[in-house]
Amino acid sequence: MIRIIQSGVGLGLTGFLLLLSAAGTHAQSIEPLAAKSNDEEIRESLRQITAAFDMVTSNLADPVDPDVAIYTGVIPGVIGRLDPFSVFLDKDQFHLMQQQSRGVQQGFGAILSVQAGRITVLQSVPDSPFGRAGLGPGDRIVGINGKRVASLDLEELVQALNQARSGKVTLAVLQGGAVVPRDFEMDPTEIPSPTVDQQFLWDADLGYLHVSRIEPGTPGEIRKALEGWNQIPLRGLILDLRDNPGGSVEAAVSIAGLFLPEGATVVSLQGRAVPERKYIVESAPPFPDLPLVVLLNGRSASASEMIAAAFQDHDRAWLVGEPTFGKGVAESVIPLSEGNALVLTTARYFTPQGRSLQKPLPGTALAGILEAGPREFYTDHGRPIGERGGVEPDQRAEPWQLDQWTGGLLQTTAFINFAQAYVDRHKPLTEQFLVDDQMLDDFRLYLRQAGMEIPEPDWQRDLPFIRMNIQAEVLNLVFGISKGDEASLRADPQVRVAAKAITKARELLATPALR
Repeated sequence: MIRIIQSGVGLGLTGFLLLLSAAGTHAQSIEPLAAKSNDEEIRESLRQITAAFDMVTSNLADPVDPDVAIYTGVIPGVIGRLDPFSVFLDKDQFHLMQQQSRGVQQGFGAILSVQAGRITVLQSVPDSPFGRAGLGPGDRIVGINGKRVASLDLEELVQALNQARSGKVTLAVLQGGAVVPRDFEMDPTEIPSPTVDQQFLWDADLGYLHVSRIEPGTPGEIRKALEGWNQIPLRGLILDLRDNPGGSVEAAVSIAGLFLPEGATVVSLQGRAVPERKYIVESAPPFPDLPLVVLLNGRSASASEMIAAAFQDHDRAWLVGEPTFGKGVAESVIPLSEGNALVLTTARYFTPQGRSLQKPLPGTALAGILEAGPREFYTDHGRPIGERGGVEPDQRAEPWQLDQWTGGLLQTTAFINFAQAYVDRHKPLTEQFLVDDQMLDDFRLYLRQAGMEIPEPDWQRDLPFIRMNIQAEVLNLVFGISKGDEASLRADPQVRVAAKAITKARELLATPALR
C-alpha cells in the first residue's frame, strides 16, 4: 500500500456487493419460457457479432488480435450500456478487487503527501517495508530508482510511485535535519489495509470511529475498537460512514448485528436470477444499549447505506448528515477465462421495512426505479420515513461551506508548504499544538509574498477552516496523518452536530417499539 493524498472521492470497486453464488439456473426454473426466448435472442445477437467480427478480421488493413478485440472492445462495450455498476474487469483489476476484499493491498505501507517535485511521508504502517526501514512522518523522498523527485511534475511522480509497487525499489530519503539522503532498498508486499481508519475519544466518554469500506474484517475491527474502550463507560458512539462506498453484504449484516437485537432483519435481496434471501441478526449483539449516531453524506453508498437504513428502520441509531448516494442494487462477480471477470447487477436490496434505496438512473436499466412515485414507510417506533432514493438522515448537517477563494487555496500547496517551513523552524512540537493569531498573521504574510490576493471578507468568514487546516498539516508532518485527521474531525461541523445528537440516540433507545 502506498496511499497518495489527493483530492476527490469516487465510488470505486470496493463499493460493489460481492454475491458469489451461482445464478443462471434460477431464472430458468422460475420463468422457463422467458429464459428460452432470451436464449434465442442471445444466439441471434452472437451470430451478428460473429459475422461483424469475421468481416473486420478479413478486411482490416492490420491483423486483429481476437483476445484484445473481445476483452477490450466487445465485452466492455456491451456491459457498459447496462448500468453504471456492471463492469468488465481485466486481470489486474480483478486481482486488485480480490486484494481489497481480503483487506490487503500490494505496496510498501506508507501514506504520502505528493506535490510536484516533492514527496513527504505522513505515516508508515508498523511491520511494513516503510515501518521496518524506520521511515515516518516528515521524512522526504528525494529519489525513486535514481530519478530525482525535484525534476518530476505531479503526474510523473504518481506514475513513478505506481510503477515502484511492481518490484524492488530504491528510495533516496532525507530524514530529520540531514542534508545527504540515505538509500533504502525494499520489496513491495501485501499490507493489511484497515477499514476503521480513524478512532479516538471525542471527549472522556464519547467514541468516534470512521469506517472507510465494508470488508469481511470490518465487523471485527469495529468490535476490537469498542472493546478497547471497555474500561470507559461510553455514553455513545459516532459511527462515521461518510465517503464509504460500501463492500460486502455479509460484513454489513455483521456490523448491524453488533447493535441490533437477535432476530432483527437487516436487509433482503431480490433478483430475477438470484434466489430471494432475507438477512437477519443470528445472535445477541455485544453492544445492545450503546447510543449510536451514524454520520452520512452523498458518497455513502451501497453496503454503508444498507447499514444506515437498517438502523433507521429499527430506530437503533440517529442518522446525521446529508442524503446518501442511492445505490440499492447488488452485483455478482463472475470469473472468466484469462483471469478476467464480469461484475453484473443481479439483484435489488430492500430495507427491513421494504424500502428500495436505489435512485433512478436515466438512460440505464435502472431508469424506471421509483417511477410510481414516493411511498411512505414507518420505523419500528412509528416515525415516517420515505423512499426517494438513498437514505435521508434524521437530522441534516452541512459540511464546511467555503468561499470560492478558500476553495481555490485548497487546490494549491500553500498549506503544506507553510506547515513544512514552520515545522523546520519550530522543533520540537507537542501533540497539543494549536494555531495562534501570530501564526495566522505569518500565513497571511506567506500568501502575500507568494503573490496571492487575500479578500478580507473571505478570510474572516473561513478563518476557522483556515486555522484548522494549518493545524492538521503541522500535525500530519510531525505525528502522522491520524493526528492531523483527528484535528480536522474535531473542527468538522458535521461531527460537532453528531456529538450533540447523542441525546437523540439515547431517546431512541428509551422509546419502546410499536411492533
